[in-house]
Amino acid sequence: MFTSFVRWMKAHDLLAFFVLTFLFTYSAWLPVLLTLPDHDLSNISGFGLVLQMLGMWGPAFAAILTIGVTRGKPGLKDLFRRALRWRAPVRWYLAVILIYPVICILADSLFARVTNQPIQFRWNGWPVTITFLVQAPLLAFWGCEELGWRGFALPRLMSRWNALFASLIVGMVWGTWHLPYFILGVVPPFYYLIFTVSATILMAWIMNNNQGNLFLAIFFHFWINVYGGIHADRFFLADPDPDRQLMFRVLVMGAAALLVLAGYGYQTLAGRRGVPRPIEALPDIATGD
Repeated sequence: MFTSFVRWMKAHDLLAFFVLTFLFTYSAWLPVLLTLPDHDLSNISGFGLVLQMLGMWGPAFAAILTIGVTRGKPGLKDLFRRALRWRAPVRWYLAVILIYPVICILADSLFARVTNQPIQFRWNGWPVTITFLVQAPLLAFWGCEELGWRGFALPRLMSRWNALFASLIVGMVWGTWHLPYFILGVVPPFYYLIFTVSATILMAWIMNNNQGNLFLAIFFHFWINVYGGIHADRFFLADPDPDRQLMFRVLVMGAAALLVLAGYGYQTLAGRRGVPRPIEALPDIATGD
């Protein structure tokens, strides 16, 4: 039976990864969701919080298992090598740091303009600095998702199809994986799926122009979450509307993804440089090819 499972994984590695991701994650999340007081995520504590954190590692566990079975040790070494390869041109670090703040500033400024209200920028360096310093050591935590979504699934899909189609698939699955947020009404599904697809296109663009550098994708994901917390404390509107502001932010994020597609081409998102094939380039140790 185990041999049949391994053979199936080798023949359907992408499907195996997606199935295992949801299996690992929801095995941990379902008990929490079914016992969550008042259907409020802020009420998660104790062992429930441990299960929630464990479930977030589903994509990483699935990628490690799938690559381990189908590609062996060379495949795992390649995955972690790309995740730890922090060296990249400074301009790409600047892109990672500036893209999302610019999107947020433009979106909120546009919303203020449309609603005819002033927008105030308040700077309080201590909360911002403390927030960043506390979360910066947790950069590796975002590997719980990125080892799977951008470490395995995205390059594997790009070995078969163009970068845009691969990004659409990964972005849609990545967004759907956050199903509890939809059920509990934390974020509207349509907006979130646009956001995850757009973010995936931007991360594919960054990775494909840096030889499949997974560290930059992890950093980008990390910075989106960190800046989201900082941003909320720095911009103030007289009449805020979270749902409409989210809509503006998602639309600007989508516009940024479209600009990248127009400038670099949907085939590779890397212009004439082509796309690295970090997974396909590995010898298939597990099958002996």
